Amino acid sequence: MKILRQTKSWPLALLVLSCCGVGQVSAAKNKTEGMNVLFISVDDLNDWMGVLEGNPQAYTPNLDRLSKRGVYFLNAHCAAPVCTTSRQSLLSGLAPTTSGWVNSIPKSAEEYDEVLAGRKPLPTLFRDNGYTTMAAGKVYHKGVQDFDYPLWDETLSNNYGFDKSGAWYRNTHFNPFPPDGGAIYQANGGRVKGDTLCWAALEKKDIPKKGMPDEQIANWAIEQLSEKHDKPFFMAVGFLRPHNPYTAPKKYFDRYPLDSITIPVVPEDEFNDIPLYGKAMAYGTLPLGDHKEVLDLSPTYWAELVRAYLACTTFVDDQIGRVLDALDKSKYADNTIIVLWSDHGQHLGEKRHWRKQALWEESTRVPLFFSYPGMTTKGELRDQPVSLLDIFPTLTELCGLPEQEIDGVSLVPMIKSEKAMRGAPVVTTRYNGNHTVRSKDWRYIRYRDGTEELYDHRKDPGEHTNLAANPEFADILKANRDYLLKNEAAADASTDFKRDSYDTRVDEFKTKGVPDWLQ
Repeated sequence: MKILRQTKSWPLALLVLSCCGVGQVSAAKNKTEGMNVLFISVDDLNDWMGVLEGNPQAYTPNLDRLSKRGVYFLNAHCAAPVCTTSRQSLLSGLAPTTSGWVNSIPKSAEEYDEVLAGRKPLPTLFRDNGYTTMAAGKVYHKGVQDFDYPLWDETLSNNYGFDKSGAWYRNTHFNPFPPDGGAIYQANGGRVKGDTLCWAALEKKDIPKKGMPDEQIANWAIEQLSEKHDKPFFMAVGFLRPHNPYTAPKKYFDRYPLDSITIPVVPEDEFNDIPLYGKAMAYGTLPLGDHKEVLDLSPTYWAELVRAYLACTTFVDDQIGRVLDALDKSKYADNTIIVLWSDHGQHLGEKRHWRKQALWEESTRVPLFFSYPGMTTKGELRDQPVSLLDIFPTLTELCGLPEQEIDGVSLVPMIKSEKAMRGAPVVTTRYNGNHTVRSKDWRYIRYRDGTEELYDHRKDPGEHTNLAANPEFADILKANRDYLLKNEAAADASTDFKRDSYDTRVDEFKTKGVPDWLQ
């Protein structure tokens, strides 16, 4: 497999490079070397939090209070808009087009080592350089790891105490499911792919005795922070909500009365200018299409799901707050680096799409936060696009770990100065040949059949008007196209391409026509 390295060149039509590029590494020893790392991940968290201003109804006081102790990147994006690929990319430091993991993830340690080609994944790099590595919850897709590999010294079991007879979800850590299966489950006569688009305000009897999984994960982290550690630690705390099913204790739903919920605005002509592959992504997994089934269930089901997502977000915000409080009370308060991230975004009906697995803003944009003792830019925000791939080199620079040839760039210069720039736009990949480029002002999408979308975020932050066919923006379109083909898309030719569900859906559109709700 051909390995590509992302270049830092970018057409001046889209990006003016700063003289203080992010790729620079200070020769001076970091004052943060040897400090602990609290590595917090949140599953499926989009920009619905106060500091990111994605939804004014979202109540996230703990995520927001972080902004006073470090730097939030307001324009961070994932390398892939799905849990498995995004997490493998972040933790290996390799973009999907570099590793070849665009449709799958490694299945064994041997396969992993073959692609890593001498590199070490992030936890192993810390472990091999004098750190105690600990993990709980969802760090990789299946939990603390996807297969046996030397990553962690200590982990929390993913046995959260569920009664197996009531475990609806194939990955039990996402439970509890709604006790009655939820409306989608019932409407389709039982189990159906996509039935996780459901919600429930849980009573105490619906929750394991040890608490919701995220409560147990927070308890474990709090306990670790109360103990004495002889070596610096790298502690990964992987929270599961707001990943669906959208279930949380009832009190979190009570904060959001249904009649107060505002649903996203979707123009009537939203899909007039969207190529077939974009429509195939938007279709989803439910038999008749996700958005259609949500609308057909009841006049209020869309609002019910929005409410449930907000409730789950506030619930996980509480758990994050408990861990932050424990850190502040611990002996590690003054020598711990904090990084917080989500693996990808989440659609709640925007673009008539649900969940993730698309190339629009709602799927790719994520929260990303850094703080470290002694930093002088606490409370500052950064609006330049950055990638989750940048977490790996940022932490290795902060902690003085050996450098590896990986994708992404260190964000330390951007953390230290608002004038620093990343040096290249961010690329997100979904399956073979489908990519999006996010620069500060533009989003460009190119599907595997060559069709395109282009959005001007200065005037159209909701990405409602596709400018790809407008000759006025031919230079912008070409600059994006050339950059993508040069730096990323060429890797598609080096992987074993196989038809996937999007090809099947596009074929169906061509023979049977596009459903009315996607036109």
